[in-house]
Amino acid sequence: MKSEELEQELKLNGLDIFTPKDVARITGKRLNYVYLALSKSKRFLRIQNGLYCVNGTDPFRIASAILHPSYVSLISALVYYKLIDQVSSTIKVITGKRHSSIELFSGTRIEFRSVKKEMLYGYSRKHDVSIADIEKAIVDSLYLLEDTQYISEAMENANDAGIFDAEKLLLYAEKSGVKSVYSKAKKLVQK
Repeated sequence: MKSEELEQELKLNGLDIFTPKDVARITGKRLNYVYLALSKSKRFLRIQNGLYCVNGTDPFRIASAILHPSYVSLISALVYYKLIDQVSSTIKVITGKRHSSIELFSGTRIEFRSVKKEMLYGYSRKHDVSIADIEKAIVDSLYLLEDTQYISEAMENANDAGIFDAEKLLLYAEKSGVKSVYSKAKKLVQK
């Protein structure tokens, strides 16, 4: 099977992120043949062992497809929602598991932040990307003490756009179970 045909077949099956076993199942080819074909083609890129994508796949989609459950958050979510002007070549993913960082083909780096399982809430799928709600990205920043310098700008822009919910922020902060996160969120809302 030619690379172009395989790419079309994968897309028809909704698989722009896939495993070699997916390809073997779709094509009926042996697994060793599939690995060889994937390694030789420039149409497909290796993300990590056993996980590939069609060249040109959105890095945010890739980042949220590596571990389950997981979601894009922190500065990356604020950039995704266009709430801050910062440009970042790193996509930060929240997960309940430890995982080493991944360098993607496009120069994009995916970094994983491990949290307790009780913190895995406040996210949904948007355009095939598992991503934190705006309010949850802020709570994650307060919880992990990371990217906090962008919170005020993001809140102001989200509020101006009418897409910020102060009650949801406080609810998420309270759900974190960390008093300092709740008190910082309350101060931000009062500003």
